[in-house]
Amino acid sequence: MNSNLLEVMKKRRSIYALDKNVDIGKEKLASYIKEIAHHTPSSYNGQSQRLVLLFGEDHDYLWGKIVMETLRKKVGDEEKFKKTEKKINGFKNAFASILIFEDGKVNEELKEKYPKYAENVDPWSDVNSGLITMALWLGLRDIGLGANLQHYNPIIDDETKEKFGIDKDWILKAQMVFGNIIEEPKEKKKMDIDEKVIVK
Repeated sequence: MNSNLLEVMKKRRSIYALDKNVDIGKEKLASYIKEIAHHTPSSYNGQSQRLVLLFGEDHDYLWGKIVMETLRKKVGDEEKFKKTEKKINGFKNAFASILIFEDGKVNEELKEKYPKYAENVDPWSDVNSGLITMALWLGLRDIGLGANLQHYNPIIDDETKEKFGIDKDWILKAQMVFGNIIEEPKEKKKMDIDEKVIVK
C-alpha cells in the first residue's frame, strides 16, 4: 500500500537549519496556509483555531525584538545570553512565522452551548491546536519547506498582541518558524512500534 502522506510524515521533523531562500511568493503561501486552516477539523466544529502569518519585517521583529529582548531581560547576564541569542537569531534567519492561537471567546461560547461538556472544552481546545499544528507542519514539508515549533508564550503574549493588533481573547499556543531547508536533521531513535501500538 502506497501513501504519499506517510512519506511526508517521515520527512516532517523539527528543522532548525533554515534560511529565507524561499521561491514561493508570500501571497501563494498565505493562500495555501489558509486552505490548510480551512480544512482542519475542530471539536463541535467550533473552529476556534486562529493563525497570524508573519513575513518579512514582521517576522524579523517578532524574533529580533520581541522574543530576543524579552529573554535578554530575563537572563540578565550578557555572557550567559550569547547561546540564547544565537538560537533566537536562528529563528529570525528563517523565512516566516505562523502564530498559532485559540479563540478564548469561541471556547466560552461552546461551554455555554454544551454545558454538560463544559469541562472538556479546554482540553479539546488543546487538541484543536495540535490538529492545526500538525496539519501546517505536514503541509509545509509537502511543499519542500522545513519548520520547527516554539513556545515562548506566555512571556511574549502582551507585546506580540499589541504590536500586531491581535484580539485580546486569542490565546497564544505556539510559534511555528519555517523556511528553506539548509540541512536535514539527523535521524532520531524510535521506540519499538509494537510497544506504542497494540493490535487486538
